[in-house]
Amino acid sequence: MATEIIVNDGGAPARIIPFIADETIAAGDYCKMISTGEVEPCQASGNVGLGVSLTAATSGNIVNMVTGKGVVLKTYVSGTIAAGARLFVGTALMYLQTAGTAETLEQAVATYVDSANTTGGAPALKKVIFG
Repeated sequence: MATEIIVNDGGAPARIIPFIADETIAAGDYCKMISTGEVEPCQASGNVGLGVSLTAATSGNIVNMVTGKGVVLKTYVSGTIAAGARLFVGTALMYLQTAGTAETLEQAVATYVDSANTTGGAPALKKVIFG
């Protein structure tokens, strides 16, 4: 069974758009565009992403990405996170996490809306709302 990424678009202005993957991408990765026009997972604090990969893909193949604001998606998060926390591209690879010392609220990309708080551990797919 495929990984379910879209939780509820609620009529949000979101679109599913195909891009070419520059490297291996997992369903649920928060991705950015690079200078070649291809996409790859955001891997550093301060990266600006396009959206969340709906499907997995390997380098050179099409990856479908959900873009837009107001859409509830499952994406990878890490760290201890409570409901309502603003999320940022973390320093731990491409996973979204709460603010550290280098982030400011202006860089937040999503809000954590999963009913279960995270308490650290391995990155996991959890519900967030983008925008």
